[in-house]
Amino acid sequence: MNNTKKMTEAGILSALFIVSTILAVGSGFGYTIYLDFVVPVFFCIVLLKCDFKYTVLAGIVSLIIVGLVLGNIGTAIWASQSIILGILCGCLMTKNTSIMDDLVYGSILGVILMVFIDIYASGLIGYSFMKEFRGYANMFPYKKYMDFIYYALVSTFPFGTVFSIYYISLILGKKINILKGNSKKKFQVIRNFRTFSRFVCCSKKVFYGCCIYIIALELLSLLNMNLNGVYSSTILISIKYLCYYFVIRDGYITAQNYLISKHQNISYVRITSIISLIFLIFLFKITTLAIILINIILDINLNIRNKQISIINNYINALENK
Repeated sequence: MNNTKKMTEAGILSALFIVSTILAVGSGFGYTIYLDFVVPVFFCIVLLKCDFKYTVLAGIVSLIIVGLVLGNIGTAIWASQSIILGILCGCLMTKNTSIMDDLVYGSILGVILMVFIDIYASGLIGYSFMKEFRGYANMFPYKKYMDFIYYALVSTFPFGTVFSIYYISLILGKKINILKGNSKKKFQVIRNFRTFSRFVCCSKKVFYGCCIYIIALELLSLLNMNLNGVYSSTILISIKYLCYYFVIRDGYITAQNYLISKHQNISYVRITSIISLIFLIFLFKITTLAIILINIILDINLNIRNKQISIINNYINALENK
């Protein structure tokens, strides 16, 4: 009975999506905001409401009907990317993981999805955004800076999109009262983010996985093993940029928490922040390595990362028991 109810709800929501997409795209107002944000949030909500298998089925049926009615391959490809991102964010919300872990997984998978969609689109419509951009970049004299801009854009777009979908879906899910279990706890983290933002961190597995990935890619670079191919290099290097961000952000905050607990003096933190910023600008890789080593020492001696996660879990459990 419960499965029948979920299947019926998924069917009704799928019909609603088909009608709204045809109207939005057909009127010319459906691009950008609708396909980039409304569609993924919609399917994230469907997953939280109807479970994984019915959401996937609804997505496939919706794409086929929208593609046949509109006859626009580009729109179907764009919509498929948004649907997959929405389902991905919904799956991450239901897992027993931290919010930072979800953002790491979502951003990395978002980069991979973005590249595969570009490959698929180039095969169907004969145009590849990534290859075209690389072609223009090679025309400029400062190739290193153009490479940085290219990989930074490719890595930050999925991160920003995943974060927006994740945040909006949690807020909307709470409004319509469909959050439960882990997704409900993660909403409480978002809602009370100011209270314990400095304790929000990656798990040991994710943090050190990112560290290992960075070190491996840097070793390949030192050995002059260039990554051939636009798509393979885009995936690997863009993920490296994401890993750098999460390692620096997470590692610095963890070290900062230790300073606060040890000395109870905020001025030490401010001085350390200024020094760290200067070193990151002029000695980026060495400073990142120092942050990693400091975190290894803190984890071995104090188990500080697990303690931070426990603080958040205890706070959320206390809120739910009120």
